[in-house]
Amino acid sequence: MQDRWFGSEIDFFFMRRFLPLLAAIALLVGPVNAQGPSESAWTKAELSFRPIAITSNGMTFWACGTDGSIASSSNGHDWQIKSRVDGKGALLLGIEFASNSFGYAYGTGGTLLTTTDGGVTWNARKVGAENILLASFSDSTHGLIRTSSSLLYLAGGDPQPVPLPFDVPSDFKFAPSLAALSADKMAAVVSEGWRSRAGFVSTVDGGKTWKFFEPPEVITYDFLRVGDEYRAIGTETVDFDKPGGGYGVPAVLSSSDAQVWSHVSGDIRPCHWEGCHVCKPAGCLASRTLLIHPYGPQSSFASIPPGHLGAAWTATSRQICSIDGSIYCADLGLPKDTVSAGEPQPDEPQLPPLGTKPATGLVRCVSCSLVRLLVDPKLQGDFTVHFTLTVRPDGTPESVVIKDAPSDAIRAKLQEQMISWLFEPPMKDDTPVAVHLNQSVAIHVFRPR
Repeated sequence: MQDRWFGSEIDFFFMRRFLPLLAAIALLVGPVNAQGPSESAWTKAELSFRPIAITSNGMTFWACGTDGSIASSSNGHDWQIKSRVDGKGALLLGIEFASNSFGYAYGTGGTLLTTTDGGVTWNARKVGAENILLASFSDSTHGLIRTSSSLLYLAGGDPQPVPLPFDVPSDFKFAPSLAALSADKMAAVVSEGWRSRAGFVSTVDGGKTWKFFEPPEVITYDFLRVGDEYRAIGTETVDFDKPGGGYGVPAVLSSSDAQVWSHVSGDIRPCHWEGCHVCKPAGCLASRTLLIHPYGPQSSFASIPPGHLGAAWTATSRQICSIDGSIYCADLGLPKDTVSAGEPQPDEPQLPPLGTKPATGLVRCVSCSLVRLLVDPKLQGDFTVHFTLTVRPDGTPESVVIKDAPSDAIRAKLQEQMISWLFEPPMKDDTPVAVHLNQSVAIHVFRPR
């Protein structure tokens, strides 16, 4: 199970309902970042900033990160800086392109950068003061924004709160995904939590009116724009009205308005093992070594070399690039097997629930999600783990020291997550500074049956 944000309580209803299932499919804690036989297939890129997010536009890769930096590469190895603010730049958390010419990047302090010439030049502005955790724009003045506290839309003016329709369930506190198709059409997923009931809040008139729709018997994992349509990827319960109850199958749905949905007919059988998620316009991960493009009537597949695949990834028709501390890129291959189960996909950071107050103080977390329910073949029980975290002036962790983990494997699993946390750049007297944190976290460990 995954917590939604640092400091949250474990969802014990989730534990009671799904603990037997978790035990059956136990993601056993083991060596982290195990090196596969083809890791040499990945090439490490040397950048002058720490990358946080990555995307592709045509055959060009784009990355953003610390110091307000944006860079591009035609081969995944050689990168050119396109925009940067040394010393006091925002921490850029995301970058996307809605077309060959229009792209956008966003991050801390309400920072929004847009380009209308394919990334040759970038124009920066502030959209409020809160960190922009997620965004989707169709042009420079129309789109959706997710901050820690709010879901906002822009329709040619200042950002406005999305008025949630009356029929949105009261326990739908999360808004994990956004997509803007045009100046008129925008939609967001609202849900009760991770891998839980979810629906779509959408407009077709530029925000004048909003409607809600919850697909029956569907749990949405990912939601995104593909061309001029929405795609929803997840699981669907079928035959629930037959004796013995229903069962879940993978599902990929398409819609032009987020209200009326139809099934995409491509082959998604590889998704039945782990589900297909961590989806991008370039496709979804069926496992750590299998990429599927399930958005059209014919699915296509590509093999991914073992080694450096993370939740921040993108691909062209020939290459895949991923962030694993640095940017690593590799050639895609033809898969020999799309039927057998593979290693589970990397975990995606989870956004806090709507209404979360912005962080205050010297050290302000931007993304600190943590899996606290862990599986170990030899241990069981509740543990409090103390750790020391050093945060660089740019807001990224430099080191994590865990002092009293119950096992080396659990220590490695926690370190892997904490080293990817992100903070607003710590400032003292208007100067970025490094900070040392001494904290503790409660975890629950159980043995599989």
